[in-house]
Amino acid sequence: MRTQHSYSSALPSAPPQPAPRPPAHAALRPAVNRLLASLPPGLQQRLHGLGSRVTLEKSAVLIEAGAPQTDLYFPCSGLLSLRAMTQDGNSVELMMLGREGVTPPVAVIASPPAAYTTRVTVAGEALRLRADVLQAECDRYPVLQRALIQQWHAMLTEIALGSACHRFHTARQRLACWLLMASERIQSSRIELTQEQLGEVLGLQRQGVTVANVALKDAGAITSRHGRIRIADRARLQAVSCECYAQKP
Repeated sequence: MRTQHSYSSALPSAPPQPAPRPPAHAALRPAVNRLLASLPPGLQQRLHGLGSRVTLEKSAVLIEAGAPQTDLYFPCSGLLSLRAMTQDGNSVELMMLGREGVTPPVAVIASPPAAYTTRVTVAGEALRLRADVLQAECDRYPVLQRALIQQWHAMLTEIALGSACHRFHTARQRLACWLLMASERIQSSRIELTQEQLGEVLGLQRQGVTVANVALKDAGAITSRHGRIRIADRARLQAVSCECYAQKP
């Protein structure tokens, strides 16, 4: 119920008081990227001011293998795929990256040509910063440098797990693991990817993706239709997945 105010007719109404001014950092868009959110608020504000918010269009290539690493991307939503490419155009995903980190973290230590291609798997947004600017900020703020080195270590660990997974686990297990990890990063049980796109990230032929997809549907773990996959039963999907999901960083 709205509170009713009464005023004496003998006294003039008090002039409205201005609302308290919010702190300067309240005007910023929240740091959805978890690595940025782990930093002190003042440093978050500074990095947002030095960078720019960019849209991540699905299938866009952010960094080409062999190209200079001039920019870094802190995803705030969406999903990136770090891929090894062959000369004949085939590819396999080394790891996926969501709002938990940044790519490529190695660029803050050195600026060698990119060893992998970074492509957008699920559209979203990111904070983009120039590599030389972030290098200078790391010199000023050791806490930032430590966070980026920790992220680099986590990425190397995931790449190592992925190498073993590609070698020893079945297509069904790998697809289940990939769907679980992707859904966590985008915070959704629905993923829009065609079987051809799944084949690219998993390094499988279309027939292999089809067989794995049907097996997961028959197990009641997922539903899929026209390039849209939905995790129907997460517990069943975990039961089908390999141990790599439990070992993820």
